This record gives sequence, structure tokens and C-alpha cells, in this order.
Amino acid sequence: MRFFFYGTLLDHDVTALVLGRRLPPRAFLPATLHGYARHCARGVTYPVIVRDPNGTVPGAVVCGLSAIDVERLAAYEGPRYRIAPLTVEIHGRLTTVSVFEPLEKRFEPVDGAWDLTLWQRRYKRAFVDRIRRVLSAHPVYSTR
Repeated sequence: MRFFFYGTLLDHDVTALVLGRRLPPRAFLPATLHGYARHCARGVTYPVIVRDPNGTVPGAVVCGLSAIDVERLAAYEGPRYRIAPLTVEIHGRLTTVSVFEPLEKRFEPVDGAWDLTLWQRRYKRAFVDRIRRVLSAHPVYSTR
């Protein structure tokens, strides 16, 4: 399966923690999601995407994910997201991939774009510590 990552999963350490294995850097193909914008969400350090006809969201497509990988990703994202087929652009070509799309009514985006580098400098360490504890308590992670 192929997924478009646009937030914390763009950080290779976070992806390794979630999947239980490190992907090679070449597994992350630069891609752009058109028709959406990426915003900070109120009260959290990770972003959400919202529909915006003039927006674009940079990210990466990761290919070759297994059913177990998707199960782990779904546990990480939680019930506030759904897997949606969306069209992204990779090297000038459009292709449909899966995306963890937020259930917009459950999130409150705030002004300001979310930036991966800024997130890594300010919030990554505390975020990784927190998700490590949360994931270790989740059955998907404790049984494999």
C-alpha cells in the first residue's frame, strides 16, 4: 500500500517508532497534495489538513507498506482520522494514494502553517517520549 505522509510521520524517527522498523530514506518519495492546506491544530503540536481549493501540502509518499504497517499507522493516528484515497503529485504525475484524513469536525485548525523543521526543534523530543509510552500500551504494538 502507498500512503501520503504530511506531518509527524515525515520525521524518520517517528515513522520508525510507529512501524517498528526504520525505512530507508529513499522510501520517502517527495509529493504534493493539491486542494488542501496544512495547519497547526489547537492544543496539539501535530498538523491537520483541511480542504482548501487554493492550497498545497508538501509531503512524501511511502510505498510498500504491509497490512501490519497500516494497522500500526491506524493505531497511531487514532479514531480522529479516516483512511481516504486522495490524488497527489509525484514528479509531475498525479496518482491516487491513501491518506490519513482528519475528521474535520473533531479538529480545530488554527492560523499558521505547520512546519516540520520547527516542530522537530521545538516539540519532537517530548512528542516522541509521549507516543512511545502511548504506543507501548496499545495492543497492536504489544503483541508484535
